[in-house]
Amino acid sequence: MTADKHGFSLTQLTSEKIDRVQRDPRFKKLTEEDVTFFKSILPEASVLEKKGLTQAEHAKYTCDWYNMYRAATEIILLPETTEQVSKILKYCNEQLIAVVPQSGNTSASGGSVPVFDEIIISTEKMNKIRKLDPLRGDLVCDAGCVLQDLDESLSQAGFQIPLDLPARHLCRIGGTISTNAGGIRQMRFGNLHGSVMGLEVVLPDGTIIDNLTTMRKDNSGYHLKNLFIGSEGTLGFVTGVSIATAQIRLAVNVFLIGLQSFDHVVQAYSLARRELPETIAAFEVLDTSTVQVVKGQDFQIPKGSPFPLSEKHPFYVVMETAGKDEEIEILRTDRLLKLLLEKEIILEGQIARTPDQVERFWSWRNNVPKAIVQTGPTSIHFDVSLELPLLYKLVEDAREWATKEGMIGRDIGAIYGYGHVGDGNMHLTIPALRDDEAIRIKIDDFVYEWVAEHKGSGSAEHGIGMMKAAYLSFSKSSTIISNMRKVKNLFDPNGIMNPYKMFPTKEEEEQGEIVRKRGQVGC
Repeated sequence: MTADKHGFSLTQLTSEKIDRVQRDPRFKKLTEEDVTFFKSILPEASVLEKKGLTQAEHAKYTCDWYNMYRAATEIILLPETTEQVSKILKYCNEQLIAVVPQSGNTSASGGSVPVFDEIIISTEKMNKIRKLDPLRGDLVCDAGCVLQDLDESLSQAGFQIPLDLPARHLCRIGGTISTNAGGIRQMRFGNLHGSVMGLEVVLPDGTIIDNLTTMRKDNSGYHLKNLFIGSEGTLGFVTGVSIATAQIRLAVNVFLIGLQSFDHVVQAYSLARRELPETIAAFEVLDTSTVQVVKGQDFQIPKGSPFPLSEKHPFYVVMETAGKDEEIEILRTDRLLKLLLEKEIILEGQIARTPDQVERFWSWRNNVPKAIVQTGPTSIHFDVSLELPLLYKLVEDAREWATKEGMIGRDIGAIYGYGHVGDGNMHLTIPALRDDEAIRIKIDDFVYEWVAEHKGSGSAEHGIGMMKAAYLSFSKSSTIISNMRKVKNLFDPNGIMNPYKMFPTKEEEEQGEIVRKRGQVGC
């Protein structure tokens, strides 16, 4: 089998390696008549058939970025308008053809890749800016607009998207909304429930919900848009977005600091929030291993350049502040760095202020996921929410457990810990040394039970998708899951929208209840 973009063989088909779900027999197998219908709706070049694609072209849509999931999808549709999406979904609902909405396919939970033979409807060609208010920065755009492209267009008017991800050059705004993505600047901008003012959504039966309001305050009835934010395409297909953008602050300062312990990381965060409450925008933690993996893959910017600090410190933080007045912001950030050193919270630190320096510092954080996935055929990835002091304890306990189990060097290469301290969100990325589903399940069981025991959430920003569906009940009660199912059935009674995702099986739900309640036992 040919290699994927990371240099390893493409993973086995999900339908062959995972037996927790079976193909729903209600769903129709695609026929030539179906393909003919789709070609009557879309230009022929927008109907991609597997038989006409190379393996690499097909894998672009059918294999996830971490090489954990892969589908046997026969057809990928690339609509350009909401009306085309409506006609496609109406037909699929009537014919019981299962579909997977897809944006940039950068999902970290397997949510954007089919499990069996579901067709893919991609927003790739839905990439127009419909409207921008130059006074307030209110943006209305297609769901397929790439985040980086939007930022570049908005910057000309002095605004920026209130969201920033390392995959900004690939991910599309509809997908980020569908997973309620957070990213590296959520502590400044808040989550998307606050920024998104309205959505245009096509329901499974083809009905178009047009709620692209740009009103900042609208208290008339239920806020339906909030149902679709984070629903991962299981309720409807987001085609348009109305979002409040942010004014660009030009006085940007980026700290890179070295610390002795995670307790010192917490102290540094507390002091920074107290000293610079109005301008702190990001606070990202790395450990020594993550710095080394970026260096090992030569993914720093500029290539081959040394790490700006000593490489002997156990922890590092990349922190960004963004203010309006450059002179004032320099005084304030210099004072904070001095305080951090005087109080012996940090061991050393530097501040980047020019665009080149800022890019250099951020490259050590932004390129961590990209570097890790080069080191193994698949990468087992977690994004959990925990109380701040517990964030790195998970990493330490996971490494201790994996060492006792003899897994490091035999089953996995390493356990990397990094994340968004400002949001209480820790990422574990674990490159496996072979594509083995049993390894993933063993590690998943340990991590999600640990998180449940410490009353955290198994998903902070990446959604549930296929990867975490079995563990949803570790964080959510059966009552909550039951009501989620009712919402799903109301909007999608035929279950055609992104099936097999989000929900646990009944057996998994029962097991999750046991684990979750075990963590609630007190005296």
